[in-house]
This record gives sequence, structure tokens and C-alpha cells, in this order.
Amino acid sequence: MHERVTWVVGIPGVNFEYKLCAVIFLRIKNIGYEFKVASNVRGLGGFYDVFVEYLDQSCRKKHIFVQLKLKARRITMSQLKSRVGDFSLRKYYDSYIQVEEKFSCSEGGVKLEGSIDESLFIIYTNTGVQELKANKSIDCGEEEFLMTGGTVLQFNEEEHKAIYQHLQDLPKHREFLSRFRIFYSQADEKEMDTYVKPELEQIMKLSDIQLDIAYMCFREFITDCCQNSDCFLQDTNSRDNDPL
Repeated sequence: MHERVTWVVGIPGVNFEYKLCAVIFLRIKNIGYEFKVASNVRGLGGFYDVFVEYLDQSCRKKHIFVQLKLKARRITMSQLKSRVGDFSLRKYYDSYIQVEEKFSCSEGGVKLEGSIDESLFIIYTNTGVQELKANKSIDCGEEEFLMTGGTVLQFNEEEHKAIYQHLQDLPKHREFLSRFRIFYSQADEKEMDTYVKPELEQIMKLSDIQLDIAYMCFREFITDCCQNSDCFLQDTNSRDNDPL
């Protein structure tokens, strides 16, 4: 008998990743974009947790590279300026350069088409930010299909001089910071469920009983796919490989 898989018990960080993939997949399907969504994609440095490629309304190919951080403590300026650690900007700059090379070289890992100019690099976390609260946050525009509450922070040279000075010896720090976002105070692993099911309900239009069954099957499919680094959820999945 086939054993039904639910979100991985006892591994909140892994579930956090799978559930965000589920939310993104359903939201982009509801929008109607052509897209690919994957988890744990090789060759993307520190931005490997979630990968999104889609064509926007103007048929421009865009990419989103996400690092997830399920944390209890707030992000501090000292963490951002550290050379190591979960929120080290220097570490993510190195990953940015690594991804940039993928747009001009297809050897190893995922092949990237288009331009890095149409890309976003995101730290996605349930925790808040400290010492940066008063700084200006921006709307996330088209990328709102990633939002699960919370706020988006983008650095700018006028308000975040310390950040720019910290990275000034890096040749492409301005390009990196212009494409870098912190999605903070987002839903945690348990709260993410409240964003998955409504999107599934919208796209499938089922009764409550049918929706519960469909939700269980959908969780199984997403979990199986996310555990396979070569599996892409996309608008062109065959019927036999379509979670819906």
C-alpha cells in the first residue's frame, strides 16, 4: 500500500521551504503566468532554497532566487555586516556573483536564460529586523505572489549608508543591493498553511470535503517534488505530473 506523505514531521525549516513552493505555485497558476518553480536547485550559491522563473505581462523572462530563514531572533545590523552567518551580505554578494555567471555559462546546475537585470535575490524570513525599522520599506510589486504578510525591505544609498560603505570594496555592490530584498515578518512554518489552502480552493473550486482530500494529495505531490532537485513545477507539467 502506498503510504501518504504529509509535510515532513519534526523538520520546520524543510516544511517552510515546501510550503512556500506550494503557495508560489498556486498563486502563479491563478495569475496565469508561464513559470517554473523548484526547490534546492544546484549551482545557485546561498539562494538555492526556492527558484522561480516566469514570464511577466510584458513577456519578459524574470527570475527570483530565495534563501529561507526560519528564525526566532530579529535581524540586526551587525549580522548584515558580518563576514559570516545567516544574514551576511558579503556571503550573499558572493552567491549573487555565482548566479550572474549562470546567465552567460550553462555548465553545471540550472541553465538561466534572460538577464540578471530582471532578477531578484531574496532573504525570506519570519523574523523581524532590528535597527532598520525606521528605514523605508517598499511594496514588492509583481512579486507579491511571495508575500505571506510582513514587509519588504530594499536598501538604498541615501538611507542605508552604512550598508553601502560596508560593501564598497566589492565591484558590483550597487547592482547587488538594487536587486536584493529582505522579505521579513512573513508567515512562519505553521502559519503558511493558511495561505496554501485558499489558493487551492480558488483554482479548483471544490466543496469543503473535496478540498480537504485534494489538499492532502497536493501536499504529497509538492513534498515529493521538492525532495527531488531535478523536479520543476511549471505551467507545462504533463497531466501525469501535474499536482492539480
